[in-house]
Amino acid sequence: MFCPECGVDHHAGERQETAAADREVEIARINAKRDVEVARLSAGVERDWNETRVEVAEVEAVAGVEAAEAVADALTDVLAPPEPEPAPAPEIIVEPEPEPEPELEPEVMPPPEKSGHSGYGNSAFFGSR
Repeated sequence: MFCPECGVDHHAGERQETAAADREVEIARINAKRDVEVARLSAGVERDWNETRVEVAEVEAVAGVEAAEAVADALTDVLAPPEPEPAPAPEIIVEPEPEPEPELEPEVMPPPEKSGHSGYGNSAFFGSR
């Protein structure tokens, strides 16, 4: 303010210093707000990043376990001797009872016919005797 007696502003330097101090305080307050907001955003990003890393680690762990199980199963199949096939059940063969042979009557040969020769040789060869 100007002096009413002389018309000069005697406190102008103080007001300029106070105004400069007020500006610096306002700049510091704005910078502090900025720093708080940046920290809040960074914390959110870091939290999301950590959650993502945890999820990826869980997926990788599950995949690792499944891969290990698959390898173990494959090795078991390769290294284990094959299970023997069960022996087939014995077949029961029932033989039909043989049919009884019909009783044959003894063949009776008819008695030889009587010829005029003694029975040895050919009668034509030896002539008639």
